[in-house]
Amino acid sequence: MDFSAIDARFAYNGFLGAELKENKTEFSVWAPEAEEVRLLLYSVEGDEPCDRIPMKNDGSGVWRYSYPRRLDGFYYTYSFTYGGISRECIDINAKACGANGLRGYITDLSATNPDGWEREGYVSLGCPADAVVYELSVRDFSADPSSAIPPELRGKFAAFSDKKSRLPSGEPTCLGHLKKLGITHVQLLPVFDFEGVDEKDPRASYNWGYNPSNYNIPEGSYSIDPDKPELRIKELKALVSALHKEGIGVVMDVVYNHTYRSEGSCLNITYPGYYYRQSADGGFSNASGCGNELASERAMVRKYIIDSVLWWAKEYKIDGFRFDLMAVLDTDTMNEIADRLKEINPSALLYGEGWTGGASALPYERSASKGNARKAPRYGFFNDGFRDAIKGDCFSDSDLGYISGNYHYRQSVINGLLGSAPWAGSPLQTVNYCEAHDNLTLWDKLVLSTGGCHDDDRRKMSRLAMALVLLSQGMPFIHAGQEFLRSKPLGYGKFDHNSYRSPDSVNSLKWNRLEENLRESEYCRGLIAFRKAHPVLRLKSFYDIEHAAEVLSSPDGTIAIKLTRGEEILILVNPIPRAKMFLLPEGEWYLHISDIKASEEPLATYCEAFLIPPISAAVLIKKIVKGD
Repeated sequence: MDFSAIDARFAYNGFLGAELKENKTEFSVWAPEAEEVRLLLYSVEGDEPCDRIPMKNDGSGVWRYSYPRRLDGFYYTYSFTYGGISRECIDINAKACGANGLRGYITDLSATNPDGWEREGYVSLGCPADAVVYELSVRDFSADPSSAIPPELRGKFAAFSDKKSRLPSGEPTCLGHLKKLGITHVQLLPVFDFEGVDEKDPRASYNWGYNPSNYNIPEGSYSIDPDKPELRIKELKALVSALHKEGIGVVMDVVYNHTYRSEGSCLNITYPGYYYRQSADGGFSNASGCGNELASERAMVRKYIIDSVLWWAKEYKIDGFRFDLMAVLDTDTMNEIADRLKEINPSALLYGEGWTGGASALPYERSASKGNARKAPRYGFFNDGFRDAIKGDCFSDSDLGYISGNYHYRQSVINGLLGSAPWAGSPLQTVNYCEAHDNLTLWDKLVLSTGGCHDDDRRKMSRLAMALVLLSQGMPFIHAGQEFLRSKPLGYGKFDHNSYRSPDSVNSLKWNRLEENLRESEYCRGLIAFRKAHPVLRLKSFYDIEHAAEVLSSPDGTIAIKLTRGEEILILVNPIPRAKMFLLPEGEWYLHISDIKASEEPLATYCEAFLIPPISAAVLIKKIVKGD
C-alpha cells in the first residue's frame, strides 16, 4: 500500500496522547482516514466504560477532545471505526497503563520521580570506546534465590536498589557485583510493556520481552504490584537512579522493528496498514521473522519511533539505546534519532544489530544494516564476525573458534583487536563481543565444541575470549554472568540455544557460580580496569590505530601486537595448548596481564623473551627509562 499521499497531506509534528492541564484533560490521536473515533473512559479498570465520547477530526488527521476537568486516576481507550467496523484499543501514545497493558492510565508523572530526580544527569563518556556494556535481563538478574535478594523483590525492578545482597562468602551479588566489576553501562533486555507474561501471575511464564505491546510504558511483570500504574514507573526510575549513583549508565534494548501482534495490534487498529510494510501480496512484510515489520520510513511511524526514544531519554534518563534487528529500520530515521538524542545527551550510546530476521520490503540501500554502517556513522554495530572468529560459528555446536583450536581465524581475530571490519567507518562502530542473550553461552558452546578437553582448559579459553573482547579497539560488550561462566543447561548434556521463553531455572543468574568461579570474575574485573587506564586501547579512528598499532612476527597461530601512544603496550595471544616463546622488542617489559591475573600493578619484569602459557593472553608495558 502506498501511503505517500497521506504523509504529504497529513504528516503532523505536534503532541499526541493524553495531557493533563490545570482544569482539563486533552486527548489527541492521529487517524486521518478513520470514519469515527470515540474516547472511552473507565473510572475503575475492568468495569464498563463510564463515558463514550465522540472525538472531532480537526482536519489535520488528528482527532481531539478536551475534557473539562482533570481526569487523574482514570483509565481510557479509543474506539476506531473503519469500513463501518469499530474496534477498541489502548492509546498507542499512552505513558501509563493497567495490568497487562489493555488500557491507558492518566496520571501526573512528576509524582513518580524519585528524590532528587530533577538533578539526575546522564553518565558521561568521551566516546563509545570508553564504555564497557553489560547485558542483562531484569528478571534474570535476581530471580534465583542465590542472588540473596529478598523474595518479594526477586526478578523485579526494585532488586536493583538493594545494595546488601551477599553470597555466604561475603562476595556481593547484583548491584554490588556490578559496581565491583567496573562496567560502565548496563543494557537491559526490553523493559517496555511486552506480551508473553501475565503480569498478574508472572511466575507462570517467562519471556525475554521481544514482544512489543506498549512502547512508552514500563513492563508490569517487573513491578511489585502491576495493578498500580504509577508504581512500575517509580520503580524503573529508581532502578536508573540506583545505577547512576554507582556511576553506571542504563542502555535500553528497544524493539521498534516489529510488534507482537500484527492485524490485532493497537497500531493496526488505530490506522490499519499504515504502521507496517506490506509484501507484494498485500500482507505483512516480515523482515523481523516475527510476523510483521514497522514502516519506519513513513512520516508518522518515524515520528512515533523518534518520540518514543526521546520519551525514554527525557522522562527516564536512559543513557543509550540498543536497537533490535536495526537493519529493519531505515537510516534516515536512525540519523534523525541520533541528531535529536545527542542534543539531549551528547554521551548517549547508540548501537544495534546490523541485520534482519528475513527479507524486507525496505530497499537494502536504505536499511540500517552493517553494509550501510557509513550511512549511520554515530551507531555501533555488533561485530558478529569477531564473535564467530573467537569461539566458532554460533549456529554450529561443533564449530571451533580461535580460542578452541581453529587457528585459521587468526587474521579475523587480529582485525577484531584492531577494530577493523569491512563495513565499519571507524572503530567506534564495532561492538565487540563473544556472548549475548541469543544462542549458547560461551561456556556451553565450549563444552559442546571441545568434547575431549578438561574444564581447566575451557576456563583458559573463556579467559582468553574475555581478554580478546576487552583488549580490542571499539566498544566491548559482556553478557551477564559471562565473567563467572554462565550456563543454561537442559540436562542430559544439552544446553539451551534460545531461552527466550524458558523458565527461571534455565535463565536466572546462578550467583553461586560466582563463588565457584570467582577467579574468572576477578580476571574480568582486572581486564576492565586495565582497559580504562590505558587510552591506547580506546582509539577513536582508523587513522589513530594505523599510526599506533604494529602487528609483530610471532610463532605460528599466535598474535603479537604493539601499541604505541604515550606508552608502549604489547599484546600477546597464544591459543595453542602449548607454551610459546615470544621475542620481545628492545627494553625491559612489565607484565600486567597474565594467563590468570590482570593488574595495574606489574606482576613481573621481562627482557628479550617471554614464555606465554598455553591458551592465554599476556599484556606487557615497556618500562620507561629516565633519559630515554
